[in-house]
Amino acid sequence: MVQFRRDWFAQMDLIQQEMNRLLDHFAGSKPPQVRFSPLVWEPAIDVYETKDNLVVIVEVAGVKESDIRLMVDQDTFTIQGSRSKALKTGEKRAYHRMEIAGGPFKRSIKLPMAIDTKNIKASYEDGLVEVVLPKARSGGALRIDIRTG
Repeated sequence: MVQFRRDWFAQMDLIQQEMNRLLDHFAGSKPPQVRFSPLVWEPAIDVYETKDNLVVIVEVAGVKESDIRLMVDQDTFTIQGSRSKALKTGEKRAYHRMEIAGGPFKRSIKLPMAIDTKNIKASYEDGLVEVVLPKARSGGALRIDIRTG
């Protein structure tokens, strides 16, 4: 038969009480007053399909058109570039919230269908890049005649 010392149970009870107090402290404490954005940011992307095209819209507010690169490689669409976070200097600031990320970004998504890469069109307006990707035309049914002799 295994015997336990009584003081061992008392020690376990004290540890449990301390853990409960610690968890109550964390549960009752306030969230941090300052929240910072992640170091790497990814622009938001919408993808929709029309009869003839697959359309990708990317939100890149504050990014110059010249700083954006678009690529389509087989079934993957990639946008990359950089947003400079130009801040006025010389003025002391006390941030309460800092969520607008700057710096380089890269975002790749898988395309749901084959694309005709020769006729892609892209435009940039009001911080949105719109890329129209024509669907690849399927060859359709092809009849093959068998020759004899």
